[in-house]
Amino acid sequence: MKILIADDEQVSRMVLDRTLRALDYDVDVAVDGRQAWEMLEARHYSIVIADWVMPEVDGIELCQRIRRANVEAYTYVILLTSKFEKTDRLTGLTAGADDFITKPFDRAELSARLGVARRILRMETELRDAKQRIEEKRRQEIEIGANIQRSLLMARPPEGATAFEFAAMNLPSTAIDGDFFDFFVHRSTVVDVFVGDAMGKGIPAALIGAGTKNTLLRSISRLLSDTGDGRLPSPRDVVQTAHSTLARELIRLNAFVTLEYARLDSEKKIATFVDCGHTKVLHWVAKDQKTHELSGGNFPIGFVPEETYGQFEVPFEDGDVFCFYSDGVTDARASDGDFFGSDRLVELLGKHAHESPSELMYRLREAIRSHTSDLDLDDDFTVVIVRVGSPAEPWESTQRGFRSDLSSLTEMRQFVGFVGLDCNLDAKEIDELQLATHEALTNVIMHAHENSGHEVIDIEAERLNNGIRVRIVYTGEGFAPGEVDEPSMNIYREGGWGLFIIQRCVDKVSYGTSRPGVNYIELVKLTP
Repeated sequence: MKILIADDEQVSRMVLDRTLRALDYDVDVAVDGRQAWEMLEARHYSIVIADWVMPEVDGIELCQRIRRANVEAYTYVILLTSKFEKTDRLTGLTAGADDFITKPFDRAELSARLGVARRILRMETELRDAKQRIEEKRRQEIEIGANIQRSLLMARPPEGATAFEFAAMNLPSTAIDGDFFDFFVHRSTVVDVFVGDAMGKGIPAALIGAGTKNTLLRSISRLLSDTGDGRLPSPRDVVQTAHSTLARELIRLNAFVTLEYARLDSEKKIATFVDCGHTKVLHWVAKDQKTHELSGGNFPIGFVPEETYGQFEVPFEDGDVFCFYSDGVTDARASDGDFFGSDRLVELLGKHAHESPSELMYRLREAIRSHTSDLDLDDDFTVVIVRVGSPAEPWESTQRGFRSDLSSLTEMRQFVGFVGLDCNLDAKEIDELQLATHEALTNVIMHAHENSGHEVIDIEAERLNNGIRVRIVYTGEGFAPGEVDEPSMNIYREGGWGLFIIQRCVDKVSYGTSRPGVNYIELVKLTP
């Protein structure tokens, strides 16, 4: 246990030093309060024994500085004093002193008081270790909850509903949430979309969300099996059946689930909604270029045991856009407490509704991040965007050229974000792909082209069955670094961190030359 002595009196300092060493303590000595503070800034001392009266920085100020430092490990402070008044002791305690030793000190008393200090420090260490174990369990719970969200609560946009374009995204908050969404494709022209949010936080909310999602899917399957003649059960019947299964158990658990259930039928040009207390669906109508908010009047699932659900219908045309979202979008807060709000969401949808759902989703994600300054979200950000009408040119690969300049990096990252969403990558996978692409492009711009701005970089994106391949094609000097070890934290090696980041952010990276003078960097990102 390391002890620091701070005393400007040489004799007193020497006697105390020898006494502590005789008691088998490890001791450092400071000749005044200023030197003691410099030593404390450089390392941690478990115990500080400081004279009350010292020039410049006295024992009281030294104690106050120690407490203001707010380091994780506790420092036990004993003041050496000849002051006996109650008010003096109160001053010392208020400054943060733990104990006092009266000058001239008695060796037996000093040893006893240090024994008290050791016991208190040992208990403090045990409490700190217990806190760390609790925090570790909390991190494990968050990781388990995040896995539940990825595997059970979220879904990939469907491939079979070719009459529509889809984009879906979930940005998790720091707390595990009960957001969920899924799709049920009846045929290429008819698809059910539902987005929900289980009340509460943590793994319980995630499990309730997962159970509700599973119950809805089983309700659809059971009702389809019961009819047996190809007729589709109404959205109202699907929700009513799920409610009948879940309501009493949810009420027993003091929980409920908000839900937006929709069936989009491009043959009839009708969207049928069952709104169960969820956020309003936004419907951008291409014909009049206006956004309408759609909502019903049903209670959430599990709110009351005998709820009878109603549905309503909305006509649509090719080019229309529907936006389903959780309250984590509108409740995203800036540092000053300002909510993102529905007005900003409506404005963004109206401005970019003509773009693909993936581009629109990417712009919304970036708008949320810009508004919150990348602060942690209080609630999950969950959005599903559906455009009526199949893509004009369904793509397997796409290519775009960019000017080789650092100012083009933002546009390049956006392009990769768009195509990543089109390939059904989730938010984390897109972030990793963008980061790897950013580092690779920076290497090309700075080293192969020396940031001249006169060259062109082609980015080719190819859809894979389970992910995406991004190929960066450029002229000039190529390179093939091979396997990259983790760079040193202390010694900077040019390019080391960038290459290491690329390697860790994608599933496969390769470097090569396609023809003389033309090189490529190929990044492959796979979905689970």
